[in-house]
Amino acid sequence: MEHNGFYALDQKPNHNHEDRGGKAFATIVIVIVLVLLALLVVGLFWPGLLGGTVPEYALIEVTPTPEPGAEATAPPAQQEQPTEAPAATMAPSVADADRAMPNLDGIAPSLPGFADNPIPDIYEAVSPGVVGVLNYVEAQSAKGRTIYTIYGSGTGFVVSSAGYILTNAHVVEGATKITIKIFGEDQEWDAVLIGSDSETDIAVLKVEGTQLQPLKLGNSDLVRVGEYVLAIGNPLSTEQLANTITFGIISATMREVTIENYTNTYLQTDAAINFGNSGGPLINLNGEVIGINSAKTITAGYDEMGNAVSAEGIGFALPINQARRIMEVLITKGYVERPGIGVTVSTVDADVAEAREIPVGALVESVVKDRPAALAGVLAGDIITEANGEPILTHQQLVNIVLSRMIGDELKIKVYRDGAYLDITIVIGNKTDMDFDNVIGATPTPLPEATPTPKP
Repeated sequence: MEHNGFYALDQKPNHNHEDRGGKAFATIVIVIVLVLLALLVVGLFWPGLLGGTVPEYALIEVTPTPEPGAEATAPPAQQEQPTEAPAATMAPSVADADRAMPNLDGIAPSLPGFADNPIPDIYEAVSPGVVGVLNYVEAQSAKGRTIYTIYGSGTGFVVSSAGYILTNAHVVEGATKITIKIFGEDQEWDAVLIGSDSETDIAVLKVEGTQLQPLKLGNSDLVRVGEYVLAIGNPLSTEQLANTITFGIISATMREVTIENYTNTYLQTDAAINFGNSGGPLINLNGEVIGINSAKTITAGYDEMGNAVSAEGIGFALPINQARRIMEVLITKGYVERPGIGVTVSTVDADVAEAREIPVGALVESVVKDRPAALAGVLAGDIITEANGEPILTHQQLVNIVLSRMIGDELKIKVYRDGAYLDITIVIGNKTDMDFDNVIGATPTPLPEATPTPKP
């Protein structure tokens, strides 16, 4: 409760004849307050008795899933008032015209000589092309109406004046509705998801009805360790810290990192990357995009007591050349096809094989339901010892063999199961269509240390 005015701390007590009137007045005030409190309690717990209704903003709580491991991913849901949806609708379908590859017409900014600091000029030229990306999901109000509430947010950047925006797949994952915010504007613009690829963590959006400034895409193959770079994005939220710029160097150019069981090659940088920076551009001193800021390591390991040791200055960006190839497939086709059989595997090496009296090979840890391996009869716990006549000594061998084949090809494997060997033929399918969370059975890895599990 707010009070106008103030109470004096040195106020002296009244005399006795004034006390009686004061006490009577205080009694009346207390009775009134008690009555008002009773009415308030009734109104809160039984609003219908007072003709009231449950407020529209009383939502079913939607809690964002924490990002895995080292990922600088979608931040916690922002505390913003949800917008009511006229009806529960899915994301708009993509028109055939949007499957034509647009002109990537970003232009590198004109910069002064390096005698002066070029970073302010780069920021002024590039920042208008960096946008906030908002991920909305459906929820139910207390009245049972469908509303949209923010699940998380991230960053994106414009790659074509035709309205195409590049961001991370995890930024828009699970979204019922996607919007973008242009720096300096209050309005949100609806975006259509043109395509998304979880394996490389790349998504393409398209926005119509507003003029967008595209950024120039550079050549990440030419990036060298030690080069200065800039990261622009929306750490923590799209409101308070929108279009924050940080500065650093390239720490490594071909760093293999596994996130969510997907291994990709990244540019490593010490430019500060935080939650919400995901999907934003990593920019060189020519004002060109050389990467997409995607992840960070927050722990360097664990001490002898098992406590996490924090890490600083270890961020990762997908090289723009790799992202561009995936982007073109997503725009023109809508999805990326990859050969797969629908299993997760780990290596049974010689030491484990000898200790457990089993053969060396690729241990099947899980099998995706109703997909090629399951349909062919592969079970969790099988050890694949041979594929197309080639002995399998590591799980990576099996992964490489599958990736080298085409969708529709046959893969002949030999598996060890319960002391016997079986020959099985699998017809390779499209890995993109496989849900690796929907599996039949699972068996723990026999390896002594926890390692990422590939998904061929």
